[in-house]
Amino acid sequence: MLQTWLLALGNVALLLFGECTFVETRYSDVEIIATDLEGNQLPNVRVEFYAPESGALRQKADSAKARVLYGEYWMRIYVGGFHAAWRDVNINQQTLLVRADLEFRGEGCPTEHADIGGRIVDTAGRGELWVKAVPLRGVGGGEARVANTGHFLISGLNHTTYLLTVLEDEKVLHQQVVKTFPIGPSGVKRLVIALDNPAGQK
Repeated sequence: MLQTWLLALGNVALLLFGECTFVETRYSDVEIIATDLEGNQLPNVRVEFYAPESGALRQKADSAKARVLYGEYWMRIYVGGFHAAWRDVNINQQTLLVRADLEFRGEGCPTEHADIGGRIVDTAGRGELWVKAVPLRGVGGGEARVANTGHFLISGLNHTTYLLTVLEDEKVLHQQVVKTFPIGPSGVKRLVIALDNPAGQK
């Protein structure tokens, strides 16, 4: 009886004060598809995986494929002659495909961020409108509220191809594909979107 009581007491103490340590042993086959801004796939892709807490390098691969332990990482994807792309990934499946657009790196010329702006023509007088830009490859994007004048500006984007969506609450009013390159004289991709026009664009 006393032995049973002591065993039960030990189990309670373990639950209250003990720690259960889990060691991850599962691996994922990660493949990276890197393209230029025109969508052409790039050769000689290299990738590095960093710990998000400390920034320490966990793993490095000199190819587009890597076998990586499950977990959260900062992923750096790079190809000679192009700016590196960073991805925040949670690897928790047996296979993972990651896509990234890489910008060409000119000598001594830092790449400026892209902006998408313009004006919404809405003769129907709808309520609050938002414009959202989502990249067709990779992650990122942004959104902006449409001003009372109809103007909008989404700043700080990477140069790539975006799906631009005009929203009223959760209702999609208009969609179109927008490329932020080549950059115009103003540095901003200017659009005029007519919501009452069947084509939706001028």
